[in-house]
Amino acid sequence: MDERDRVRPPRSYHRSPADARRYQRHGVLYMGMIYAALGTAMGGVVPLPVVAPVIVIAYLRGALLTHELIHVRRPEQVAWMLRMMMLFDTPLGLGYRENQSIHLRHHQQAATEADPEFYQIRGGPLRAFVAAMLGSELAAAKWVIARGMSPSLRREATVRALVMLTLVAAQPLVFLQYWIVIRTTIGVSNFMFHHLLHYRRGQYGTFCLRLPGPLDASLRLVLGRALAAVLCEHDAHHAWGQVKAERLPGLLQAYPAPSGGPR
Repeated sequence: MDERDRVRPPRSYHRSPADARRYQRHGVLYMGMIYAALGTAMGGVVPLPVVAPVIVIAYLRGALLTHELIHVRRPEQVAWMLRMMMLFDTPLGLGYRENQSIHLRHHQQAATEADPEFYQIRGGPLRAFVAAMLGSELAAAKWVIARGMSPSLRREATVRALVMLTLVAAQPLVFLQYWIVIRTTIGVSNFMFHHLLHYRRGQYGTFCLRLPGPLDASLRLVLGRALAAVLCEHDAHHAWGQVKAERLPGLLQAYPAPSGGPR
């Protein structure tokens, strides 16, 4: 057996086509829950604050499922709802196609000046937090400046902007409450996913996340154990990018990170 094969995780640890279908089904479900929560609030069925926890949890789980999907499915293989990434958080956002390109390049150059997400990682924490809160607009601006607007991006961005502006016009006060919830959730999760996992005590790199017991239990309750592992075992995720989330705990003990960088 080749030495390199001997130290790699087995293929059974990799995300499979069945896993990808599950990520997509659940991702569509969580996106639908966000739309349903917003719709019931705008329809006057329930106040927005009542459904805010649904929006927060559905976004967090859906975002991590989409992250897993990004590693295995091209844009044309993804359901329209997920490909659009239409969360009504900004009229200037990107879709799955652009975010996939950004994230995969992040894996290749993580926490370096060449990392397209470095603007959310660079210390200190206050600067990184502000960048995370403005992440949607900054990512779109950087993309358009570097690559321009393709016909597909132009079409999808137009749809996202028009739908968002229609919702604003229909119920401005309810939509403002939704916008505060979704922007805060996206911003805080961006800060955790980028700065907290790639910057520690003045050093850039890729780190695991270890929280005090009650916080760790809360994180796993909100995200589920498998998705929480993407954060808690983030160093393992970067070392072995093809490995599915539920296989990340203990992975680096059995299969140390390759010296040549991520695989």
